[in-house]
Amino acid sequence: MKVLSPERMAKYDGYAIKTWGIPSTVLMENAGRNTYRLMKEQYLAGAAAIAVVCGRGNNGGDGFVISRYALRDGFRTTVFLLGKRSELKGDAALNMELYASIGGEVVECTKDIDALRKGIQGADVLVDAIFGTGLSKATGGNEKLAIEAMNGSGKPVIAVDIPSGIDGKTGLPLGAAIRATHTFTYGYPKLGQILYPGAYHAGRLTVIDISIPASIEDTIGIDGVVADGAMLRGLIRERLPWSHKGTFGHVAVIAGSTGKTGAAHMASLAALKVGAGLVTLIIPESLNGIMEVKLTEVMTYPVKDRGRGYLPTSAYKEIIDFVEDKDVVVMGPGLSQNRETMELVRKLYGNVQKPFVVDADGVNAFQGHPDMIRTKRHGTVFTPHPGELARVTGITPQAVNADRIGTGRSFTGKYGVHLLLKGARSILFDPGGEIIINPTGNPALAKGGSGDILTGFIGGFVAQGYSLTEATILAAYIHGYIADTWAEGGVGLDMLACDLLAGVGRTMQEILDGKDRIYIEKSL
Repeated sequence: MKVLSPERMAKYDGYAIKTWGIPSTVLMENAGRNTYRLMKEQYLAGAAAIAVVCGRGNNGGDGFVISRYALRDGFRTTVFLLGKRSELKGDAALNMELYASIGGEVVECTKDIDALRKGIQGADVLVDAIFGTGLSKATGGNEKLAIEAMNGSGKPVIAVDIPSGIDGKTGLPLGAAIRATHTFTYGYPKLGQILYPGAYHAGRLTVIDISIPASIEDTIGIDGVVADGAMLRGLIRERLPWSHKGTFGHVAVIAGSTGKTGAAHMASLAALKVGAGLVTLIIPESLNGIMEVKLTEVMTYPVKDRGRGYLPTSAYKEIIDFVEDKDVVVMGPGLSQNRETMELVRKLYGNVQKPFVVDADGVNAFQGHPDMIRTKRHGTVFTPHPGELARVTGITPQAVNADRIGTGRSFTGKYGVHLLLKGARSILFDPGGEIIINPTGNPALAKGGSGDILTGFIGGFVAQGYSLTEATILAAYIHGYIADTWAEGGVGLDMLACDLLAGVGRTMQEILDGKDRIYIEKSL
C-alpha cells in the first residue's frame, strides 16, 4: 500500500481540486460521510450519545460532517468547538452551518473545557477532529486539555484522519496526543500513522477513499510503500521439482567470537531455513569445536586465530580466497569489536566482489570510517538498529529516531547502499530512492539474537537469486510476521530468537495462500 507525507497529501488534494475540478466541499463530504458510515457499523450499536471535539481548521470541518450524519440518524450529538464559530473559515464554516441548521448543538470552548469534560462523561463514543496531518507545533491550551480529557475518559475514541497531536511525517507526538481506538484516514495512509509511536496512537487504521484519482500518483509521486501480503506473493519464487542444493545458492557467513558463538549459529541456520542450498560459517579456529557440535546442516570453515577467539586481520587472504565462489557474504553477527577484526571487516568489504549483508559488528566496523562504505560495488545491505547507525553517521540515536525517514534516505543517497533501519516498523531504503516500510513485528522480537536471525534470512534469500530489495523486505516481513503469530493471544514475552526458525514454512505458505494478516484496512 502506498504511503504519503502530509505535504504530498496536500498536493494531491490541491491537484484534485484545481486540475480535476473536484470541489473541496466534495472531498470533505466524502471524508466525513464515509467515516460516519464505518463508525456507525463498528462502534455505534447500542450507543445513544456522541461527543465530537472539533478544532478550527478542516479537520474540524470533517468532524461537523460526521456530526450532521449522526444527528440525522437520531444520535444525541454535541460538537465541542475549541474556539469560536466566527473563527471557522471556508469548508469548515460551511459544514458547521449545515450541522447547526438541522438543530445541531455547538458548544464553544474558549476559556475552559468544563463543558467538554461534562459532555465526555455523558457520551458513549468520542470523535477527535481537533488537528489534522499538518500539525507542526506542540499542542497547548484548551487543545492539550481536551486531548488529555479524551484519553482519560475510557471511552472509544475515533480519530479523524490522524490522532490529534501526532506529527504526520515522523509519527512523533507533538506534546499531548490522542490515543485513538480507531483512526480513519483519507486517500492514503500517512507516514506518521505507520511509524511508531504514531502507529500506537492511531490504533486500528482504515484508509477511506474520498474520490482522489489514483492517476495523480504518476504526476506527484509517493513517499513510500507499506509491505503487505500481496506484494510478497508477487516476489516469492516457485521452487521447481528438478532443483538441487546448487540451485539455491551458497551463503558464506563471517561471524562469531568468544562469548558470541550463538550469533554465528543463529545467522547461519536462518539462511538455511529460508531456502539457501548451502551455508558455510567462517569461524575462529579456537571456536570451531563448539560450532561443529551446535550446527549439523551448516558447514564450517575454521580460520587460524592463535587461540584468541576472534578473527584476526591475518585471515584476510584465506577468507577472500574461500568466498570467491560463494553467492553472498553475511558479515557481522557476534564478530566482536576487536581492532583487528574491525580492520578485517573493512578490508573484506572493500575487496570481495560479492553481495554483502552487513549487520551488528560489521556495521560498527565503519565507525570513524563511513567513507569506506562507498567502496563496495557489488551491492550491500546494511541492517543497523538506530544505535549502530548513529555510531557510523556520527549523530545520536535520538536524532536517528527523530527522523527515521530523513536519516535513512540521506544515508542511502550518500553511500549508495541498501539500508534496513531496524526498530518498530523497520524501513528499507534502496539506492534508487524506494522506501518500503515493514508493518510486521512486535516486542517479542526485543531479545538478543532476533537481529542475527533476520540477517541470515536476508542472506538466504539473496543466495537464491532474489534482488537485495526483494530479499530484504521478504526477510523483514516474514521475521516480524512469525513474531506476530507467536504473540497471538498473549504478549509474546516467552519467544526466543531461535523460535523464529520454526515459523518460516508456515508463514510463507499463509502468504502464498492469501491467508495472511491485514495490517492496514482499506474501505471504498
